[in-house]
Amino acid sequence: MKHILLPTDFSANALKAMHYAVALFENEKTTFYVLHAHSFESGSKMEAQQNLQLSTEELRNYKPNPKHLFEPQFLEEPLFIGIEPLIIKKDIDFIVMGTKGSSALKELFMGSRAVKMIETIRYCPILMVPDAYELAPLSRFMIATNFDHYYERIELAPIIGLAKDLKVKIDVVHIIEEKTLSDYQEKLKQLLKKKLFKLDYAFEEISSKGTLQKTITSLAKEREVNLLAMTHHRYGFWKEFFSTRVIKKIAFDISVPFLVLPEVD
Repeated sequence: MKHILLPTDFSANALKAMHYAVALFENEKTTFYVLHAHSFESGSKMEAQQNLQLSTEELRNYKPNPKHLFEPQFLEEPLFIGIEPLIIKKDIDFIVMGTKGSSALKELFMGSRAVKMIETIRYCPILMVPDAYELAPLSRFMIATNFDHYYERIELAPIIGLAKDLKVKIDVVHIIEEKTLSDYQEKLKQLLKKKLFKLDYAFEEISSKGTLQKTITSLAKEREVNLLAMTHHRYGFWKEFFSTRVIKKIAFDISVPFLVLPEVD
């Protein structure tokens, strides 16, 4: 049984993210926790609770599936404070959320709080669904890497599990900085191949065009991938990619769902 957390501020983008999550886990027994963090500045508590019930019921009826359960979760504290205890309590496998919204979600993805969210919740994958993304049949994922990190099985488990379940192709993209891989990088590449064994995957080297962020986001859009996955590294090649400036730009500008995989220390 999968446990998926769906934060919502009742915006159209939050609803789109929830619909994407339902499609992503269509074939799995899943409990979806529809979460709203109430702000008293945005209305009464009773109204917020009623909207949460309506949103949960709407999602339940979106594409009825006997494998899916839906439960509302109401927080009377800021989302970035109350979400972590809930993740632990409900044994959450993924957080799926929109990157644009009108209140709590918008607050979450602005300034240092966005970085705090991704840096603090390092044990749970965070999947961000952009407002511009159009729902489509799920057929292609992308993993961006520089082969400077040894992927533990637990790090790749979220995307490998999805790829197996949905029978999608995975593009493993290496953004070229050096002309050739070092012996260490080559070894890590071969180890990654073993972990992707039996999946439909392909490795490809891509020359950087402009900034790292621009190269990856443009490629994901051109390939029409349904999900872009990267591991959150605190050190090395990807540290710049997860800087405050770039995180905010990705969260608001990327046109495909972006999965941040937690790094195992």
